[in-house]
Order: sequence, then structure tokens, then C-alpha cells
Amino acid sequence: MHRDLSAYNVLWDGERACVIDCPQAIDARTSPHAYDLLRRDVRNLCAWFARRGIQGDASRFSHDLWQRYQRGQL
Repeated sequence: MHRDLSAYNVLWDGERACVIDCPQAIDARTSPHAYDLLRRDVRNLCAWFARRGIQGDASRFSHDLWQRYQRGQL
């Protein structure tokens, strides 16, 4: 997981977001804080996009990303 994901690492095409840079700052397999850090980053991203008129559900996005990560789909 990224640990400090910012809007500068995300491309928005008008309908969906694409993360273009995801360095491995922590090891999500071993860090007990990985999910909390992901939730924080996604919450910050959603706030950044909301200030620009793009709404998103940070809780849903965080949960979906975590589930995809755990299934090896990221």
C-alpha cells in the first residue's frame, strides 16, 4: 500500500480514476496499519476531488480497494 497517496498520482478521465504511481512505502502483508493508511489516503483523495466538484464515497472506495488487494486483483 502506498502510505501517502495524493491526487498527483491519479488521472481522472471524467468517469473514473486511475492511479498511475503506487510506490510500496509499506508492506501491506505485514503492516498492521496498512488498511488504516489506505483509508486515510483515500479519504484525503476524496476531499481533494470534492473541492473540485467530484464526489466519492471514501469508505466504499477504501473497502473495495482493500478487497481487491486481498484477492490479488491490484
